[in-house]
Amino acid sequence: MSFDEKNSSLLKIVKDNFKIILVVVLLALCLSVIFSSSFFIAPKFKSEASLYPSNLINYSAESPTEQLLQLLDGNDIRDSILRKFNLIEHYEIDKTTDGYLFELHKKINSNIQVSKTNFESVDIEVLDTDPVIAKKIVENLILQVNLKIRKLHRLKANEVVIINKNKLATKQVLIDSLESKIKHFSTKYGLLDYVQQSREVTSGYMDMLLKGKKSDKAQALYDNLTKEGRHFQDLHQQLYLARGDYNAILIQYENAVTDSQKKLTYTNTIVFPEVSDKKSYPIRWLIVVFSLFGSLLFTIISLLIYNRLKHL
Repeated sequence: MSFDEKNSSLLKIVKDNFKIILVVVLLALCLSVIFSSSFFIAPKFKSEASLYPSNLINYSAESPTEQLLQLLDGNDIRDSILRKFNLIEHYEIDKTTDGYLFELHKKINSNIQVSKTNFESVDIEVLDTDPVIAKKIVENLILQVNLKIRKLHRLKANEVVIINKNKLATKQVLIDSLESKIKHFSTKYGLLDYVQQSREVTSGYMDMLLKGKKSDKAQALYDNLTKEGRHFQDLHQQLYLARGDYNAILIQYENAVTDSQKKLTYTNTIVFPEVSDKKSYPIRWLIVVFSLFGSLLFTIISLLIYNRLKHL
């Protein structure tokens, strides 16, 4: 059978059964209008927000936007939203049935969408039968992700605080030990400033020898400088370096303490959530169009099969 013959056969079937097709189409129209109404399908309202990440610490090679997506996808944020808005009751899920958590998470995933845009921002879209709750969920998601990031940053900062605090304590023990040794040398040997004393005592000692004079005190100081002076100087050098290390660690410690006490925000909201006054789901005209098209296609196919069987 050629294409023209098939086409004419199809037109003949449609023409002969036009009334049946019309009845089916009208019936599908009525049913689609009825079953897409709010009586059968609860209308849902959409609230959305767009935000950019800020002040994030790099954990890996992912971009700040991808990092923000990962943080929003955490089950801790999902569970906080679940508890705050009592979504088990709000979604009318029976907790006594098996797999109720699966159904709950399925509902949450279908009603809450977080995605990355082409402009490196993050879009949050929430559908709910209550437009006010939809807006509040979006706002709470933004709040919770900020609190989560702040908590993570503070945990990291507190680790640095503890590490540097221990370093300061260790370095202070060394400084105290060096100062104690220096004090001991100063008291026992009369050493105060090795460089200065070496110059003055050596000069005085040489003059004394040239003049043929003798001083037990000068001789003792000269001997002390000769025997212990270099070690005394090394202690001073070690103390100088230890104090420098202590000051550097102290700066790191103070910066970490500051970081642990910061109350930064980690998102810049570009589009703020609003209470929608128009439903977003279901799209009734789309349901009606698909119903009409489906019923028309099904009817014509059924008539073609019936007509073929009748002529066998």
